Amino acid sequence: MSNISNALSFLAIGKTQESTEAGSGGFKRYVGYGSTYVLDVNPNKQKTDELMGYESKADPEYVVDTERGKEARITFIVKTDPETNNGIEITNKLVFTLRNAPAYNKDQTKVQVIDDFGNHTWVNVEDAKAGKPVLLSNGNPAKIDTKYRMAGDGECDLIDFLKALLCVEDAFNYVNGVWVKKENAAEYIFKLEHIKDYFSGNFSELKEAIALRPNNKVKLLYGVRTTDEGKQYQAIATRGDLILRNNAGSNALAKAETTLANAKQNGSFANTVYKVQELQEYTIEATNLEKPVESSGETLWDEL
Repeated sequence: MSNISNALSFLAIGKTQESTEAGSGGFKRYVGYGSTYVLDVNPNKQKTDELMGYESKADPEYVVDTERGKEARITFIVKTDPETNNGIEITNKLVFTLRNAPAYNKDQTKVQVIDDFGNHTWVNVEDAKAGKPVLLSNGNPAKIDTKYRMAGDGECDLIDFLKALLCVEDAFNYVNGVWVKKENAAEYIFKLEHIKDYFSGNFSELKEAIALRPNNKVKLLYGVRTTDEGKQYQAIATRGDLILRNNAGSNALAKAETTLANAKQNGSFANTVYKVQELQEYTIEATNLEKPVESSGETLWDEL
């Protein structure tokens, strides 16, 4: 574990890097990828109003009881860099919702698993509970450590965002078509050790995480969400596979475009317009809302 991680009281994290640029590229709304700073995470009302530029009606609620159970809402105040976004400057909220329950698919036959390096994938529930090695369709090991655990609902997307923002190095190399863990992999550990504290309103771990690299940026996918009433709001994609490092190039963007197309084909983002392109003013409409997945009733982080 690096020196920078040893200074933290909560976060288990290996090496991070300074982010770099890959190139520039009435109330207006925008679509496309934008190079974005993180200004704060879960600030109080006064700080929120200061950063957002308006007076909110009530104190922000970051721990909420819902029909699906208690949720921890991780709200990053983010702002695009006008110098690398064709002069476009947006301040908005990027919200991740965590639940203290495993991240199952809709029919609860598969669950997300995650390792200490922030790598994650979907496996059969019984295989996950048995801790079986995760293999690709060709029989080779997947890019995940043999020591893994079930991930919490919303955890993997949050991890992907933080890894992209902090430019966390990969613990695996791709050698002769096989993912191989590096000999010094311990230097690249990246895990949130106190997620259960979020549900009691303690977000110190996340505040310390973004303080590691305050000048870093991340590429976020901006879009426009339309409600059943026809109201339109600026949106930001929180899916981890659509969040890119700030220096992401054409290959990463092409992969994101494929991911977005597949997601739309499977019914995601039915009421939100996203496009893999340079950030620009919105001109397209969208419809329909999605329904949340029902809770399994299980908890996850209580024993951590």
